[in-house]
Amino acid sequence: MTSWGVSDARAIRLRLRLARRYALRDISVPFDGLPHPLTIAAPADPDAPLDEMAAEQARHTGRRGAPGGAGGASGSGAAAFSARATIAEGAHLPYWALLWPSGLALAEALLAGPEAVRGRATLELGCGLGATAAVASLLGARLTVSDLFPDALLFAGYNVLRHTGGVPRRLLLNWRTAAGRAALLAAAPYETLLAADVLYEQDDIEPLLALVPALLAPGGSFWLAEPGRRASHAFVEAALAHGWPHTAITYQRAWPPDGDTVRVSVRQFVF
Repeated sequence: MTSWGVSDARAIRLRLRLARRYALRDISVPFDGLPHPLTIAAPADPDAPLDEMAAEQARHTGRRGAPGGAGGASGSGAAAFSARATIAEGAHLPYWALLWPSGLALAEALLAGPEAVRGRATLELGCGLGATAAVASLLGARLTVSDLFPDALLFAGYNVLRHTGGVPRRLLLNWRTAAGRAALLAAAPYETLLAADVLYEQDDIEPLLALVPALLAPGGSFWLAEPGRRASHAFVEAALAHGWPHTAITYQRAWPPDGDTVRVSVRQFVF
């Protein structure tokens, strides 16, 4: 049952927990097929998680020594050293605090085809703030969300809770790692797999090609929303070469919160 603006004690406690981490803002997101806009809580400054990561990296490199003196680098040299260290350690940057057009387009596609998630065991890879998760939950998905950032899981949990009265199962993991993939496979199979804008590097393609069919039950579907990145195109070409049946719908519009016009393809692969 849908409950708009849930304000029970659990939601209040979670909101307070988020507010201790970040200044918050609420973003109103209208969707075709919903009677009211969704209100998505997000950090007021979407760069705050990046700033926090940079500060932690600076502390880390300062402790172990860096170019620029005994205590570490300074100025632009420090920033360059920190960036190189972050990349070398395999870290992924915390962009989860942004409301990405691909996630909103994926939610729109689910609203147009709710049978894809209604009553189905559903997993979202990289849930971010949880806009897609909130729509999937409203449509009746038996939802699990995953992300490699704990704060993303907190926001996604809250944004689902405030609209549905329940919190999805949450998995803290990185699907790009062997350990992360093993954790996902331990909880499989799923009937529907969701992913919005998760392909950035060529190295992401082969792991995802292997993971998707391993996670899905026979007759399951994989929904991928992507804004035309090179790695996404390469993945789609590889998936077609593997014989994955495929349909697509394209959305091009001005997306909230900033009104940037972005073209997003939502692709459905059926197994």
